[in-house]
Amino acid sequence: MPFMDANGVSIHYELSGARGPSVVLIHELGGTLNSWDAVAPRLAARCRVLRYDQRGSGLSEKVRQEFSNDVLVSDFEALAKRVGLAPPYHFVTVAAAATQALRFLETHPDEVGALVLCNPAPGVDPSRAAVLDERAAFAAREGMRASLPTTLAISYPPTLGEHAAYEAYLGRYLANDPVCFGFGFRALARTNMLHMLPQIRCPTMVVAGRHDTVRPHAGTAELAKKISGARFELIETGHFMPAQGPEPLVALLQDFLPK
Repeated sequence: MPFMDANGVSIHYELSGARGPSVVLIHELGGTLNSWDAVAPRLAARCRVLRYDQRGSGLSEKVRQEFSNDVLVSDFEALAKRVGLAPPYHFVTVAAAATQALRFLETHPDEVGALVLCNPAPGVDPSRAAVLDERAAFAAREGMRASLPTTLAISYPPTLGEHAAYEAYLGRYLANDPVCFGFGFRALARTNMLHMLPQIRCPTMVVAGRHDTVRPHAGTAELAKKISGARFELIETGHFMPAQGPEPLVALLQDFLPK
């Protein structure tokens, strides 16, 4: 997994697969490209698959300047160009990462082939910004372990899925830089892409986890109705489905993504 300077930061990434459609896997807030370890190799058999640690996450550069959702989108654009990944892009996102795919779609509608939105959080109402700001400040002040009760303990119960997968995820989560983790929350608090849902014209699949305790599947089903022609699927997994329930997700992706 190499590194590439893109948009002014060092990005840790993996580009796999020799041929096929361009699939972009964007991890959740607090996650890394390893969130896709059980998914990416299966897709790479017939797709070119790009996954990467977003700025401040995983092994990508730890910054000390706040960033916005638009900056994260610009990071992807720069990385895709530098590694030679050609559009149209088929985005697969988890939770808050949906905001990045939707923003890219808004600015580059002809470069998106399809969207797969897993437990999507397409935007934050301004009334909730203060809650996310406090969560960001707490992480930066007290560290990742102190943040577990209000973050990972809610979204990833240790009894959900394989225990080894949970232990690996927990280790990566605790290794997050708490300052950058906070920047991610602050960026999300100032992002709302809900207006894009009725404007989506590309093939779209919305996937909910039956055991998601953060975003109940009934709400995700209602969100899917805002997207014309969207396919909705409910699978036996939780909020971070690439790690918590990769098998049913892979089956859906192999069926939905272009051959």
